[in-house]
Amino acid sequence: MAFLDTIDLIVFDLDGTLVDSRFDLADAVNHAMQQLGRPTLSYEDLPPLLGSGLSYLLKESAGTDDPDTLRTAKAHFDAYYAEHFVTKTKPYPGVIDTLRALKPKKTAIYSNKLQHFTGRIAEALDMAPLMDIVQGANPDAYPLKPHPAGLHRIMEQLQVPAGRALMVGDSTHDIEAAKAAGMPTCAVTYGYRSRKELETEAPDYFIDRFPELLAL
Repeated sequence: MAFLDTIDLIVFDLDGTLVDSRFDLADAVNHAMQQLGRPTLSYEDLPPLLGSGLSYLLKESAGTDDPDTLRTAKAHFDAYYAEHFVTKTKPYPGVIDTLRALKPKKTAIYSNKLQHFTGRIAEALDMAPLMDIVQGANPDAYPLKPHPAGLHRIMEQLQVPAGRALMVGDSTHDIEAAKAAGMPTCAVTYGYRSRKELETEAPDYFIDRFPELLAL
């Protein structure tokens, strides 16, 4: 029996796993930095800052912990990103066809991106109809990854035990959260973290292209 035959639910990270969003994110961050009169980032600078939520991204980009500055930065980011969240963001090759091929398994998106933007991207890129749950960050309800609470929430809603659920992501946070939730893990190497970084969390599987998921 193939491993995937033992899995009833697959939970996917969004940025760096299902979609390449770094260009729109960088443009939104740089818009915010320009409004603050701070240096902008290159597209290459951004990936290491992704995966820990918007607050971390803006704090590191602005180089400050000042709450007023970060509130202003977030307002500028949100205003720009609301108009450009899928201007340059695209699914990675083979994602849509692979998601279709995985049915009738249950599938979910779980991102540290705010729920509002996670949902809009999934809708705009035709992923939402292929998902049972699309879940972004909701700090008032559950903490961000690597905390496992968001994964527990998905598994409870879909009534799937951790041993029959798989987490697929490009970040150490994805792997840490899944392990804490008792789930098997699959790391993707084409996203925003190198294979070497991901190896530190010892995921159960690696894939170099999204369609390789079907061969697990």
